[in-house]
Amino acid sequence: MVVGTELEPLFELASLGLLIVALLVSSVVLMRYSQDERPLAPLRERLVLGVPWGTMIVMALVYAIYLYVQGGDEWGGPISVGFRSWSLWYPQGIFFSSFSHAGKSHVIGNLLGTLAFAPVAEYAWSHYPRQRGSQSFGSWRTNPFARIAIFVVGVFLVGLAGALLVPGAVIGFSGVVFAFAGFGIVTRPITTVLAIVGIQVVSLLRRAFLTPLEVAVAEPDLVTPSWANTALQGHLFGLLVGVVLASLLVQARGKWPDLRHIWFAALVFAVSRSMHALYWYRGADEFLFFRAIGTAGVLVMASLIALTVLSWEEPLFEASDMSAGHVALGMLLAVVCALSLVGVGYNLVSFTPDQGGDGIEVRDYTVTYDEDAENEYISLFEVPIVRESLTVNMSGVIVTSDERNVWALETSKETLAQYGGSLVVVGDAGWRETVYVNRTEWALAAKNGNTNETYKVYGSHDGSRELLYTSEPAIAEPVVNDSRIGVAPTEEFYEVVVAQNQSVVDTAPIPGHNETVEVGGIRFVREEQTLYAVHERTKLAVGTYRTNGQIETFDS
Repeated sequence: MVVGTELEPLFELASLGLLIVALLVSSVVLMRYSQDERPLAPLRERLVLGVPWGTMIVMALVYAIYLYVQGGDEWGGPISVGFRSWSLWYPQGIFFSSFSHAGKSHVIGNLLGTLAFAPVAEYAWSHYPRQRGSQSFGSWRTNPFARIAIFVVGVFLVGLAGALLVPGAVIGFSGVVFAFAGFGIVTRPITTVLAIVGIQVVSLLRRAFLTPLEVAVAEPDLVTPSWANTALQGHLFGLLVGVVLASLLVQARGKWPDLRHIWFAALVFAVSRSMHALYWYRGADEFLFFRAIGTAGVLVMASLIALTVLSWEEPLFEASDMSAGHVALGMLLAVVCALSLVGVGYNLVSFTPDQGGDGIEVRDYTVTYDEDAENEYISLFEVPIVRESLTVNMSGVIVTSDERNVWALETSKETLAQYGGSLVVVGDAGWRETVYVNRTEWALAAKNGNTNETYKVYGSHDGSRELLYTSEPAIAEPVVNDSRIGVAPTEEFYEVVVAQNQSVVDTAPIPGHNETVEVGGIRFVREEQTLYAVHERTKLAVGTYRTNGQIETFDS
């Protein structure tokens, strides 16, 4: 069925109405025909008024940081570079990183994860330590409001621990979300599995309400693997911290869930969250995925998590004095400690980044463009035996700051080439500035329909503009009048280069729109964005000028 453009608003409204009716029908079926006359009674027995107040408070605080501290709704989106855990010498980044986000989809995804898993953890923790009506307001251990406050403070401490101890410049609440999930896997494994499925339904409903009718246009795109956009080390740290805390709670209460349920929940969660995705960089947009090793690791981890709930009096072997639960818990703690040692070592290193050429300075930040530049943050922690494996070269828009130990690839070379521009937001909790980076290029004709490009990259800030990078000249494939034709970047714009026998015969600036210039006996005509070479009765397209349109006031 084809929906006309003029009918799309009406069809969208009808779609929303149908969705609302479907939700009402589902609600009626569940409420009218369910055999449980008091479906919310279990919640009210463990939570004040049946509401996970700690979860609500945490979600509100996380979104407030994104909205008001990072400036998430301001032009250019949130500040992300200044809110990563770059170093212990940059305490603001350490303090905010676990509660900050790189974009709207990032924060929404983590809030949905919190909504799915945090109530499970809060229910297991419980506002009432034994049962409703047994609370005592004279003790913080039994006071429900004190227990809500302890839950919120505990969430903050887990997030701060992740920022301090996890290696890498992480950002996002996902580490804490994984801690919620780890806590739920041990205490309420079946409920956690249902939450894994439920979050998919909630995400679908959200997208259906926000975009009931979507028009998709096929176009080339750069797709980075989803597993390469996640901080696996932070997720693993958070999950294991949640498992350890829950294991201690289970052992203290003396109530052990079914080991098989825990194993299944841990495996389902790990696979659904791509925790098997062990990878390393092979460049800015190329990664090496160790799928088999990661899958084996996930299976071993699920087994260890399941073993932690065994009674600590259960021996590892029949004639052994060691407890299976103690051994499993010790191995998980060993992984947490190993991550922490690497993280502390990484975060203690201070370095002065090499800006690598021209750049735009915004207070202590420098925004520049470079190609095949060593990622100094990845390689700053020297391991002599594997030094080469820790060296990664990247190309694109780079943001550095020696005061904050920052070296960040903000936009890759390929992404900038595709979209033509990139808006870079820098700052911290007290200020923000934006730098606009543009790329202009001439794409020259080559063999098999391909092109050779020559390009320039500019940066604009506060009314000033600076040339950040110029590439090598490009040579067109066609030969005209026994001459090869090329285009080379200049300070002002670009110039035509005519060469014979590998020697330059003549050069001249590329003419303006619908103008002509003669170079080396060949007439060059520019019609709009295409440059043509005209000789006798031959007219060939040499190349096409490309830009995203926001640089036209500077280049023409």
